[in-house]
Amino acid sequence: MNILAELHVRQFMSQQKRQDELNARADAERPRPRRYAGEPVRGPQWRQAAINSAGPLGLLDAIGQAEESWVELLEHAPRCDLPETTTPWMQPGFKPRTA
Repeated sequence: MNILAELHVRQFMSQQKRQDELNARADAERPRPRRYAGEPVRGPQWRQAAINSAGPLGLLDAIGQAEESWVELLEHAPRCDLPETTTPWMQPGFKPRTA
C-alpha cells in the first residue's frame, strides 16, 4: 500500500511540474499590456475603456448616460407648433351613436 501511495505522489508531482512549465511558457508568449491599469485612456477609446473596467454594472451606466444625452437633446430641441386638430369626440356636447 505504501508503494501505491508513493507512486501516486510521484505522478502528481510530475503532472504539477509539467503544468508549471506550460504556464511559464504561455506567460512568456503572452504580450504584455502597454499601459498601466490606472493610467487614463486618451482619445476616442476612453468611453469603451471606462465601460470595460466598470464591471457588470458598466453596461447599465453606459445605457443611462446615453439616455441622458437623448433627454438633453430633446429638451433643447426647437419646438414646432402643430395645427390644432379637432376630433368629434373632443367637442363639448358630443354624444356617441348607439346602435
